[in-house]
Amino acid sequence: MALALTSRSRAIAAAATAVAAIALAATMLGRGCNVASPGPDAAVRGLLQAARTGDRKAVWRLLSPDTQHALEARARAATDLVGSSTRYTALDLISVGGSDAVPPPTEVRVLSRTGDRAVVEVGGPSGRSQLDLVRIDGRWKIDLAAYYAPAGR
Repeated sequence: MALALTSRSRAIAAAATAVAAIALAATMLGRGCNVASPGPDAAVRGLLQAARTGDRKAVWRLLSPDTQHALEARARAATDLVGSSTRYTALDLISVGGSDAVPPPTEVRVLSRTGDRAVVEVGGPSGRSQLDLVRIDGRWKIDLAAYYAPAGR
């Protein structure tokens, strides 16, 4: 009986040591490597992928808070326009999905990056456009708030 208890104690001690070693290694790797967070171009690629696959929630998560607030205001205005029969949400205003008639973008490149702001160009056979991005809490977000601002602003 004492032998079984000793073997069990050794097994527990070995498991605890292994867990501690893994935790220590993870901590040291995190400190030792200077891992850069994804850049603004990665956020735009994520937006394009989410839109192409029809994932409105993923698109929403990639938008800046100002853009989200602007979309929420537009959704309230659309609801007010049609009355209470239909209630629109900001997600309803996000257009997603692909079209066979419009080829997807083939190029995404950072045009400028200053501090927490960036401009990314998206290009392809159907033309080019630029997107403004803002870094919030270390994550790049697409900032379309000016696009959704009321006229005259």
